[in-house]
Amino acid sequence: MELSPLAREKLAQIGELTQEEKVRLKYSQHLASVLSDYFTAKLSPEDLWQELRTQKEEGREFLLREAQLKLIDAINLSGSERDFDRQRRGILAVETLKSESNYTALEQSLDSIQNLRRQYGEESEKTFREIKGKIEKQVRLAAQQLAAQAGARGASIDVQGSVEATAKASPEWKNFISKHESSFSQKLKDQLAALREMV
Repeated sequence: MELSPLAREKLAQIGELTQEEKVRLKYSQHLASVLSDYFTAKLSPEDLWQELRTQKEEGREFLLREAQLKLIDAINLSGSERDFDRQRRGILAVETLKSESNYTALEQSLDSIQNLRRQYGEESEKTFREIKGKIEKQVRLAAQQLAAQAGARGASIDVQGSVEATAKASPEWKNFISKHESSFSQKLKDQLAALREMV
């Protein structure tokens, strides 16, 4: 891989990497590749566990925490339940490889995060349904008026699509989602920080 002139200049300022730093960098890059395969479901949690067990047996236990931190960094509010389950299973699988395991505390913390994500999704859906309900009456009335004006020409209106688009563009939804996102993002950030401390 060719480094840019700026990257070479920064490396020159930092100084030459020690042999240990070069080895860590090499295996960190390998870990990134392994996790990429894990995130795209080319590797199962068992495959990830096996790969990291091999790394640990070869004296690279530092990769265990690094792998967990990368899995934690991938957790967000809006990801799918399946993605979260993969992150969770990966974090817990790696924890079983540690000499001093904090498995139960990690599991409880991940349960709390899962509950927070679920609450975020449920509240978003409930509020969106309420806003759509209010808007739907207006859109149906407008569609009826338009159909009456069009008469025999037969104007066709996608009421559901119009309701969905109008609800998403409404100031009420934008205001709600902005506050909701901000509040839950902070809660998630705090929980992830606590989780990082545990690994």
